[in-house]
Amino acid sequence: MTPALVVLLNGAIVHSYSPVYVRGGHVVAPLEPFVTAVAASIGYSGSHLVVTRGDRFAQLAVGSRTPPAQWAQTYVEIAPLLRSLGVRVAYDVRMRRLEIDTTQPVVVAATPFNPAVPLASPSAVFTPAPIATPRPEVSGKPAPRRTPLPLQCCPR
Repeated sequence: MTPALVVLLNGAIVHSYSPVYVRGGHVVAPLEPFVTAVAASIGYSGSHLVVTRGDRFAQLAVGSRTPPAQWAQTYVEIAPLLRSLGVRVAYDVRMRRLEIDTTQPVVVAATPFNPAVPLASPSAVFTPAPIATPRPEVSGKPAPRRTPLPLQCCPR
């Protein structure tokens, strides 16, 4: 394993307590924060970790289900994973820098038109006109309340 390198996500340095390494010619990085910053969702399906972004997904075979709290210590080969999600990844050997670019738009196909579904015809919306509230009439000085209140003073 070679020493750690710098990771740029859309031009900004990504900081992590778990470093990124080059091992066997492949860049390995922890899921948190490098994959979680790009993915829309991460979950498990059987013995595979499924990472999705837009309409793309990637499956990684894992030995056991690692809880999300330990994803900072779960290392994966990051470049092929991110490329399968439609992200541009480039490694600069001289600068020891991995550049991740997610700025390209994620294309999501619209729901196709189905002529069998009945169309709702437009309808008029009834909104009643507001009624003016009558102004209060001042009829002099206000009087205090004169309602008798029952009192229980002393037990007999």
